[in-house]
Amino acid sequence: MRPGSGPPPPRPAAVDLAAAILVFGGLFGFSQLVVGDYVLTGSLPAKDPILGVAFIAYGAAVVFGIVIRLGRAWLPALNFALLVAFLYLPAAGRPLVLALVLGHAGAAIILVRNRRWFSEMAAWRRPPTFRTGG
Repeated sequence: MRPGSGPPPPRPAAVDLAAAILVFGGLFGFSQLVVGDYVLTGSLPAKDPILGVAFIAYGAAVVFGIVIRLGRAWLPALNFALLVAFLYLPAAGRPLVLALVLGHAGAAIILVRNRRWFSEMAAWRRPPTFRTGG
């Protein structure tokens, strides 16, 4: 049984774009781990702990990308997109990394601009409340 009293609010295409950016960023990061071209770690000496954090961050990017399409986790996804954009800044001299910085910053802007849809989805999911006399 579906929540709400009718169909869910239509998802803006921009939310799909933000989700795609997050998923692409995560999958791209995983591919970089496989290839060995570590975008996030750069020339840092202690790669193993940072690689573990990067693995978790790339997985979180994919999960957040999927979850925001469902109208959930707006604020955590927004914070995550801003954090990733900030973390990529030191390596932004490379064109692909600069695109990732701009993409994640753009995803954060999209999430802020579409916050109304996320609150409409939350309201649609809430079960109706019934008042008793009194």
